[in-house]
Amino acid sequence: MNYFVDIDLGGAITGIEKAEFNRLHLFQQAGLPARIIYLTYKTRLHEFAKKFGVQGVSFSMYDYFQRAEAYADFGHFDWRRYWTETCHYQLQFIEGVADIRITNENGLFIMYASFYDQDYSRLNYVNYFDKTHVKIRRDLYDSRGFLSCTCLLAENDLINTELYYDQEGKVRIVKQYLIASGKAFLREITLKDFHHHDYYFGNEDEFRTFFFNSLYQAGDTFFADRNSKMGVAFSHTKPEVRVVAVFHSTHVRADENPLTGSLKSGGYGYTLDHAAKISRIVVSTEQQRLDLEQRLPDLPPVVSIPVGFAVPQPVDDVDFTQRNPHRIICVARYSPEKQLLHQLRAVERLIPEFPDIELHLLGYGGRVRVQLQQYIDAHQLKEHVFLRGFQKDLTADYRQGALALMTSKEEGFSLATLESLSYSVPVISYDINYGPREMIVNGQNGFLIPADDQEALYQAMRLYLGDRNLQLQMMRNCRALLKCYSPVQVMQKWQSLVKNLK
Repeated sequence: MNYFVDIDLGGAITGIEKAEFNRLHLFQQAGLPARIIYLTYKTRLHEFAKKFGVQGVSFSMYDYFQRAEAYADFGHFDWRRYWTETCHYQLQFIEGVADIRITNENGLFIMYASFYDQDYSRLNYVNYFDKTHVKIRRDLYDSRGFLSCTCLLAENDLINTELYYDQEGKVRIVKQYLIASGKAFLREITLKDFHHHDYYFGNEDEFRTFFFNSLYQAGDTFFADRNSKMGVAFSHTKPEVRVVAVFHSTHVRADENPLTGSLKSGGYGYTLDHAAKISRIVVSTEQQRLDLEQRLPDLPPVVSIPVGFAVPQPVDDVDFTQRNPHRIICVARYSPEKQLLHQLRAVERLIPEFPDIELHLLGYGGRVRVQLQQYIDAHQLKEHVFLRGFQKDLTADYRQGALALMTSKEEGFSLATLESLSYSVPVISYDINYGPREMIVNGQNGFLIPADDQEALYQAMRLYLGDRNLQLQMMRNCRALLKCYSPVQVMQKWQSLVKNLK
């Protein structure tokens, strides 16, 4: 089995999750068995797995030990009827949310229940209170319908103990915490009755190492997709456990030389310092492969495989003249390293010349989103810049777009650039490490401009938006320049890697 190991899966995804989904698709097409593993406990994991089409081929470490890997809908108990008719409680429904405040027959507030849905059919959690209104416990319900975890609380809602159940209600994992200085610190993890034994761990890394060792069978490979989060756990696995480290970003900061700069301490530094445990390192570009090999010649083999592939399109049926020539898109998280304000400033300068210009920002992120909205409001850009948020399906946006922008400080590949070009949307990109220069041929399917050069960004956008013939020619060029990113070629690279490992 090939396991793609990640930390978490939420309702919105990053480029890493998208890359895993792409890889899973290619492995399935090639007949290579593969599953995605998540290491974090999450009650809604299987709901999100269904949303993104990986239900049945993904599970978490907690699913494994709670014996709940497979998807199963447990049905939904009628809690409202039970509380009113059996328990004789009083229910107060909270306006605007699917929550219920519950009091007993004496009018004492004892519980607060939250549901996943407005029909009150899927219980999310229940908080329990003592007679002084202090919260003492929280029960968490898996989105599939069973009680999954109980949190016993100390003062100030600090967790004292967590109990994780299997689907029959038996405790399988116990986490105990030490309360000190107003914080809760994990003290010990107990794995109950695993193959008729109890096991004890001092931290999450030890627990994860045990999980990898327990799951592993001869011939398996673990593809570590977030090395900064799981490098320690993998470095202590049994010698026979085979690990492939997949790099999704640069190994040094954007302002440093990749051959001499300090390795990212929170990124790939640990993995590179403990590379003896690694069978292969996979990067997304040839340039990063060359940089790593030149800098660290004693590394295990470094292989370049793109994180995505060109999405097949019916090019013959596309009428590029129907696209809005002044509609621009950017697919990126709302985060500082994406430098989205550079794009807003350029659009602001271009409005007098192109009064119908539109910039659609497709991503997510809280703090930076607030900053972007403040700039839009302060500079009267609400008719031109649209914060669209995370979109699961970007097909319509790609097919309407005439231009895509990429203004990041750094990337491991820029999957959004490949997807844009796949839909024949030319890209104006900062020339950064890594990715854009391997996909964009300057002047043919987009423009490569110096990193952080906002004047060059403005001038390139102005040139492109003002020349309809240039737009149409670049759109026609996009697909022809992506032959090396075809699904078949990328799949063959993964097949070769797996074959050589064995």
